[in-house]
Amino acid sequence: MKTRIFLFSIMFSCLFTITSAAAAVYHDGTGFRCRGDDGTDLTGWYQDGENGPWYYFDEDGYAHNCWLTYKNKTYYLRPMDGTMRSSQRMTLDGRVWEFDEDGAGTMLPVNYTGWMLDDVTWYYRLADGTFVTDGWKQIDGEWYYFDEEGYMKTGLINDGGATYYLYDSGAMAHDTQVTVGGVTYTFDSSGAAAWPYKAITTVAPDQEEMWQTVSAMADSILAGIVNNNMTNRQKAEAIYAWVRGSFTYSGHAATRDWVLEAYNGFRRRHGDCFTYYSVSAALLMRCGIPCIEMLRYTDNGHYWNLVQIDGSWYHFDATPRRLGGYFCLWTDAQMLNYSASHGNCFAFDMSLYPRTP
Repeated sequence: MKTRIFLFSIMFSCLFTITSAAAAVYHDGTGFRCRGDDGTDLTGWYQDGENGPWYYFDEDGYAHNCWLTYKNKTYYLRPMDGTMRSSQRMTLDGRVWEFDEDGAGTMLPVNYTGWMLDDVTWYYRLADGTFVTDGWKQIDGEWYYFDEEGYMKTGLINDGGATYYLYDSGAMAHDTQVTVGGVTYTFDSSGAAAWPYKAITTVAPDQEEMWQTVSAMADSILAGIVNNNMTNRQKAEAIYAWVRGSFTYSGHAATRDWVLEAYNGFRRRHGDCFTYYSVSAALLMRCGIPCIEMLRYTDNGHYWNLVQIDGSWYHFDATPRRLGGYFCLWTDAQMLNYSASHGNCFAFDMSLYPRTP
């Protein structure tokens, strides 16, 4: 994927005068300094620990920051803490710089095109000085995905409803199987993997007309219980509290069409577990929170939601129980522990659902 950035290395022990005394870097309220074991502040180059960052302390004892010329080589010390950049290629002061593993910098052409690496991760620069952002790009025969800030993504991602896997190099997996978190995904030639679990709840074509009505009903409720400053976790908790406090369990649902039952639930404010599941799903989905229908496998007699918050899945069951319980964003372990001591009330086929934290 990426050619090796740095092709040469000159050991610091040959290039710099290195302080070997035991010392400690500290901030005196003005800047960073380094105190040796004899109590005096050091000057010159200093590495904080065997594999730690390098500093250059000026004659006044303070860590140098920004540009430094030393023995005809150019270095860059971070303004925030004085640590030296190394093994990076990035834009500084409008120019592209490459810093080798010893920190020595080389200025690259203004129209340089290629991989860049800063303190966060890799990104890709174009000749006009812009960067690849928010989507896919094929580079040297491999596909990579970049976020809205231009940084290369790794691991599992979802794009357009399909699941992809990006190796640590950023290259997209294809025509192979990859096991992540105990789940084996099969990626086809396009890189997409079939979702290996029960389908995420969606609105079917024949439900679209009713969904428009249900969406309006859900939005009117959400307007009073959530706001844009809330996290998805906070929104889910607010939805749980509203459903639990606004509905009465009646032991009966009119239908097993979840959109229609959500409509019935919003109107009547009572129903069975499928009603609680359906109303919760409508509210959660209108907040952009994905859901999966959970079903007790022993008798198909109880429904609840599995919801995705910040990339992880959690159980969400607003149906009230005689013995109480607040089953909001519970993990598998919590649900199964409760289930084991309460008649297997939450028994479910774990192979059908993504794992929780």
